[in-house]
Amino acid sequence: MDGVFIKQMFLAAAGTMVPQHSHVYDHTTMLAVGSVRVWVEGELQGDFQAPRPLFIKAKAKHTFQSLEPNTLLYCIHRSRGGPIAIHAEHQIT
Repeated sequence: MDGVFIKQMFLAAAGTMVPQHSHVYDHTTMLAVGSVRVWVEGELQGDFQAPRPLFIKAKAKHTFQSLEPNTLLYCIHRSRGGPIAIHAEHQIT
């Protein structure tokens, strides 16, 4: 194991929401294909086009919405060999 965790999120349809959540660590989400709308702590951060890294601070509640079909995101952070900790997961209202 190289100490790096990468989670792929493939959003097949435009308008798909990634449920709001937060992590106990800073991390980068790499927008590899497509485009997304991003919210952090309930505030709109803007619309972003691939390729684009998106830095998320520890414990910041965040969510993404795909703006076009076949959008591909990768959540990337260090791993200490144990389960991946989610600080909190929240429903979108």
